[in-house]
Amino acid sequence: MQKGAAGVVLAAGMSSRMGTPKALLQHRDGRTFLQVACAVLREAGADPVVVVLGFHRQRLEERLPEGTQAVVNPQPELGQVRSMAIGLRAARGEGKEFALVSLVDHPAVASRTVRALAEAAAGEPGCLHVPVWRGSRGHPVAVPTSLAEALFEAPPGEGARDVFARLQVEVREHPVEDPGILIDVDTPEQLERWRRQIGEDAP
Repeated sequence: MQKGAAGVVLAAGMSSRMGTPKALLQHRDGRTFLQVACAVLREAGADPVVVVLGFHRQRLEERLPEGTQAVVNPQPELGQVRSMAIGLRAARGEGKEFALVSLVDHPAVASRTVRALAEAAAGEPGCLHVPVWRGSRGHPVAVPTSLAEALFEAPPGEGARDVFARLQVEVREHPVEDPGILIDVDTPEQLERWRRQIGEDAP
């Protein structure tokens, strides 16, 4: 296995509550959520960066950041577990022991947070590494690529967290000074609230 992390961005969802692909929503600087998610992983040293596509595949393929790899979830209706399995399998195919798994609808994660997770996972690649802000777990997470097949075999209704618990995967929590790990943008109202917040926080 090669040292270092792969990056996996989960972007296969329908975005039904948003009404438009969340991956193509824009930050204040004009970059899409997908571009930012990939850039943060790269800044943390992830190589390669794999984007899992499903719904809206054609639109997102046309806007993939340069240097990223696309893999397709042919059954995105099965949910995030299947997308994570596909992303981890791709990362394992690149010889990586673990991957930094990011959600495309978490637009405010700091690269220093991802870098800290990568450094921790390099020391314990068989554990699940989770960032924590003020007692709450967030994203992204560092996941052993060896768990890909178990996620593929998860029965309907079982989430990734359920799979990890069933397999008794050891979890390492890492307190971080980054509220962005909890910022999840799923609806137009949440998007507007987040944009107002970053506007108020801007210098």
